[in-house]
Amino acid sequence: MEIIIKIELITNLILLLLFYMHMFQLNSYFIKKYANWMKTNAKKILLKSISVLIPTLILLLNNNIASIISIIILAISIFTNLPKSKAKIPLKFTNRVIRMSITEAIIIILICVISNNYITLGILNIIAFCICIIANIINYPIEYGIRKYYINDAKKILKNMPNLTVIGVTGSYGKTSVKNFLVKTLSAKYEVLTTPKNYNTTMGVVKTIRENLKPIHQIFICEMGATKIGDIKEICDIVNPKLGIITSIGPQHLESFKNIDNIIKTKFELYDSVSKNGGITFLNYDNEYIAKQNKPNIITYGINNEKLDYNAFNLKSSSDGLSFSIKDIDFKTKLIGRHNIVNITGAIAVANHLDISLDRLVSRVREIKSVEHRLQLISRGNLNIIDDSYNSNPVSSKLAIDTLSEFEGTKIIVTPGLIELGADGEKFNFEFGEYMCDVCDYIFIVNSTISKYILNGINSKKFRQDRIFMVNSPQEAVAQITKFNLNDKATVLLENDLPDNYNL
Repeated sequence: MEIIIKIELITNLILLLLFYMHMFQLNSYFIKKYANWMKTNAKKILLKSISVLIPTLILLLNNNIASIISIIILAISIFTNLPKSKAKIPLKFTNRVIRMSITEAIIIILICVISNNYITLGILNIIAFCICIIANIINYPIEYGIRKYYINDAKKILKNMPNLTVIGVTGSYGKTSVKNFLVKTLSAKYEVLTTPKNYNTTMGVVKTIRENLKPIHQIFICEMGATKIGDIKEICDIVNPKLGIITSIGPQHLESFKNIDNIIKTKFELYDSVSKNGGITFLNYDNEYIAKQNKPNIITYGINNEKLDYNAFNLKSSSDGLSFSIKDIDFKTKLIGRHNIVNITGAIAVANHLDISLDRLVSRVREIKSVEHRLQLISRGNLNIIDDSYNSNPVSSKLAIDTLSEFEGTKIIVTPGLIELGADGEKFNFEFGEYMCDVCDYIFIVNSTISKYILNGINSKKFRQDRIFMVNSPQEAVAQITKFNLNDKATVLLENDLPDNYNL
């Protein structure tokens, strides 16, 4: 029995260490973010610890019955700690994770050598959530040195390409869409490299430069994300952008930014860097926060405003796509979402500034495809699905509902709500619940800690209770919807999908 108990404790510990390492990675290896995550999920983490604490205490009775009970409880704990069949973003075994795992193993082995018994293994299981923090602190000097080396190497590569034009793209929302639109428009004339997928952090940008930037490239489009003041500046200090585009500013990541003024300051770190480099920044003047900034050396863009440098007018938006005009040139795209006209206009402005004629851009705009999980339209017979599940904020969520309103037939929303809004989370989710009531025929809410705030907003509008459904996942919602006896065409908006660290 002793061998069985030790094997179970070691197996459970490995599963817990992998789980907490995954959560630490999803929180960008930031101890503060990870601590906030632990605070939010304290009850469930406590249950994981109790599931090992109880059999460990029972073992102190030191008899066969106690051992059998402990073996059964530990087996249940192992089963519950088995990884989910498919995580949205699985644990990536990067070099950093491997180094931290080695450090964790050394810590555990040293402790077990000093005190090799049930109690020691049990305690290690109970405190597994903090072992990755200890390993991260121990590894800090190594990680700092490696990070510094990679950054300096990226700077060296860029220095050897003096003719490369770097375009920085940032914003609270819309930056990934604009980045992809820029690739399409600028590739009409130039060899273009862009940061892939969500590589918008400092090390993501560095990785792109070191692995993908080649002498043939003429333009490097660098998406810049941020969760705190100084994040954009850090990236800019590496790439030294000559052009920049700020797509939007809004209440997002308020847990870390604290207030909108800090968000404005951070996004305009791109403007500060571009200006220092003698370049031009393109600003979306449809955004109230951006339009209030009185800055020189800018090119403005937006819709229905003749005072702007690039003004989109004659706007038409429907479920079939978008059409608009800029400087008497007509553009069409199959993209949906009226706000995408602003994003495309920004991309057109940058391309035209870099000597690509508006006439030449017409065909390029027509070929633009939707960005995956960002108002991506998927047709399934009589059912349309608008996949806007990548992430969401108070502004883009309402724009997505506006897009849903343009479709004919039954309108359905599936959402877990809006996250990372700090103290304002209750307010924004209440407003989100209110807003969807004027458009949606059915509402599916994915269970989460913020569900009650959305429900409060929905109920304030006296929405029909028999058309509100609580589900455990978007997939469960879609499965239920397909069983509805809907006679006309239906459109489902998948608005936001909580990351794995919000689905413990």
